[in-house]
Amino acid sequence: MTPRPRIGTRGRFGVRSRLDASAIRAAAEANPRLRRFMRAISDQSEAGDRRAGALMEHLLTRVLNDVGEMHMTNVVSRLERIQVLRDNIAAILDNVLEGGELPPTVRVETLGEYFDQLSTEMRELSRPREALLGDEPFRLHDESFAYADDVLREFEGEPAARAAGGQHVPTTDAMIARLDELPPQQRTAVRRAAELDPRRLWRVFEAETEGGQARRLAELETSLGGRMSAAELEQLRAAVTDVRRAGSRAALVSPARLAPALANIHDPHLRSVVLHGDSWIVQQLAMHNLATLETMWRNFRERGGAADGRGFRNYLRHQMVTFGRATPAEFTAAFSLSSIEMFLKSPDDAPMIRGTDMVGIAHDGWVWLVDDKSHRATSVSDVSALTTNLVTNLRDDAAAFRDAINRLRRADPEFVADPRVVDAIMSMRACADDIDRINGTVAAADRPARIRAALQQHRLKLRVTSAMGEVVEISDALRDLGLRPQSTGPVIPLPNPGSR
Repeated sequence: MTPRPRIGTRGRFGVRSRLDASAIRAAAEANPRLRRFMRAISDQSEAGDRRAGALMEHLLTRVLNDVGEMHMTNVVSRLERIQVLRDNIAAILDNVLEGGELPPTVRVETLGEYFDQLSTEMRELSRPREALLGDEPFRLHDESFAYADDVLREFEGEPAARAAGGQHVPTTDAMIARLDELPPQQRTAVRRAAELDPRRLWRVFEAETEGGQARRLAELETSLGGRMSAAELEQLRAAVTDVRRAGSRAALVSPARLAPALANIHDPHLRSVVLHGDSWIVQQLAMHNLATLETMWRNFRERGGAADGRGFRNYLRHQMVTFGRATPAEFTAAFSLSSIEMFLKSPDDAPMIRGTDMVGIAHDGWVWLVDDKSHRATSVSDVSALTTNLVTNLRDDAAAFRDAINRLRRADPEFVADPRVVDAIMSMRACADDIDRINGTVAAADRPARIRAALQQHRLKLRVTSAMGEVVEISDALRDLGLRPQSTGPVIPLPNPGSR
């Protein structure tokens, strides 16, 4: 995903300080649409032309600043990747020129891959929009309302908005209530910390992120070192975790928000499960997609699930991983694969159907067969769509593409298929035949190398993505077949075989 400037911050590059205020005013006054906007603001707000003009200048300045920060961040990220690639290539070439051996983690093919990646990065850098944004829609922030609210508050001189509707109030109330319910030893530890360093203790509880709380808790523990025992500090840490969890639940699902969902649940067992269930999964699904929750509850009960809901959260979690996360993951991966210029097979809403997830033609003419894994594990050892079932999937996909061309020709006799698509279909069929022959005649130990050679001969690449998972590594057996994990983020992590 494209890095975005943080709301309410000046930014890494200080773009705003370099903007000419007079030029921005002149641009606003010269544009008819902006003039009409300023007149509307002046009339409706009764603040006058001067304030309307000042608001317009502030809006333009802020947006230009944030767009500039986004563009500069993306350009610098690409340049950093280019530098890493150059360093890696130089390290390999130095080894070769000096007659040395390559490090054991570096294969001969790595050099060619680095040159391919460097060529892609340099080419993308020469195309401004693609280099800066890739295929992603141009958005300054995930939430348009939050961005607009922050810009207006900044114009009024107020602190950046956090959450409409006073989110901190119920969160604080819930945290205070939970403090009173803590076990005696935890309450004692919190009370002791409050006596010794109340300011730092409160900073721990008011932290808005887990990382921020961890840092503040470390500062508090340093301050309390020697004045509280290790056992007391352990109780304090447990209390902080418990209280923070209560605050998170209150901020996420308040009783008022949950009440309408509970009122619409007719099954008393499910109503009880939702009322006392996990706020991040069960209650969220109840509020936002009750029909799906009820369907999953019926399926859970039909499979022998307990009426009190034991194991229901894990059942939902499994469905999220295998379907709920897999579907958007495939679409995310598709939009992140900037090297592919034409998709012959794109994601759909049926991720459980066997076969390849995506097939595309890259800018260099190679055909990519892609399978997305939404696993939490960082490594995978089996990608059946690209291994065991590769021959079948190659033939099925090639046949589907050929049928699509024939349908287009029947609908339009003048239709001419893109030569790249025709070549891709022929390559996939020929490669499937070669791999089928290899599997039937070549010894098992020699098959990976022969299959890999066949894929290269027909200009096919096998890639594994993990747009919503954690997979970054594959087994040696998969690598031997030519598979590679493909990053879907803005920065491509590269192994560094050496440095200069």
